[in-house]
Amino acid sequence: MMKTQTLIRAAVALVLCTVVGCSTVTSVNPIGRPLEADLSAELTGTWMGAEGNQLQIHCGSAGRLTYAVTEWKEDQGAFALETGDGILTSIGHRVFFNYIENHEAERPTHSFLLLRAMDGQLVVWLPNVDEFQKLVEEKVLIGDLEEDSQATNVVLTGSSEEIATALENLDLAGLFDWSEPAVVLVRVAS
Repeated sequence: MMKTQTLIRAAVALVLCTVVGCSTVTSVNPIGRPLEADLSAELTGTWMGAEGNQLQIHCGSAGRLTYAVTEWKEDQGAFALETGDGILTSIGHRVFFNYIENHEAERPTHSFLLLRAMDGQLVVWLPNVDEFQKLVEEKVLIGDLEEDSQATNVVLTGSSEEIATALENLDLAGLFDWSEPAVVLVRVAS
């Protein structure tokens, strides 16, 4: 069954996984190369999640993406506003959203999501931990495996260019949970 969550819930899930023991893939540097295309017209606007939450996106021509999510909090009897930002990069025709997950850590890392805007929908996929782990073990990607009894965290340590070069000839659909997007949003007409 396809999961439908808001972008912020996917981001929060990644942060929680790091804290409570789910496996994750992060990178010391943003993955991919700077965008060559201006995606501001494709991405800027209001998007709606399955739960009725609204996601407002502003995408600058330089690939900086800022978002705000409004969500009704029953226990507070009010709307909550959550905001964030990151950068868009690309590998071939694939677009990635990179955002810093842990600003205060000794080694801040970027979480990343694969995005695709098509036919009035914005679809987001999470990295497949097992596939990225194999690439690090096979030395296709430079990275560290942080393993404990509960989780494996893959931390890519190569430069943005090294990661892009290694991934550009691989089937990226296999590196992300392609059959189960983490988020599917629908554009709201303005």
